[in-house]
Amino acid sequence: MQVQVFDPEMCCASGVCGPAPDPGLIRFSAALERLKAEGASVQRYQLGRNPQAFVRQPEVYRLLLQRGTAALPVTVVDGTIVALGSYPTYEQMREARPAAVPAAAGPAPRGCR
Repeated sequence: MQVQVFDPEMCCASGVCGPAPDPGLIRFSAALERLKAEGASVQRYQLGRNPQAFVRQPEVYRLLLQRGTAALPVTVVDGTIVALGSYPTYEQMREARPAAVPAAAGPAPRGCR
């Protein structure tokens, strides 16, 4: 399983930093660590730090051009977008199915506060 996460700009690589880290980002980071422990390849990219990664992924780049940074975060599992505008759960990433792009459930956590 290959997981790619295209994050909005955050204060650190995971967004789990500062005096009051977002609980949603803590859960998401734990889910990614669990997937890694199960053998998944996980890469995270931030727009300001890794802009070429966004360009190399055509669907993510298209979404960014159409929706701007409101499209972020975008999570791609095995080449399929599984979450757009919010972070998926562990279960959503494990059970990713082709053409499964859930609607954004609300504003995504934005990292350090």
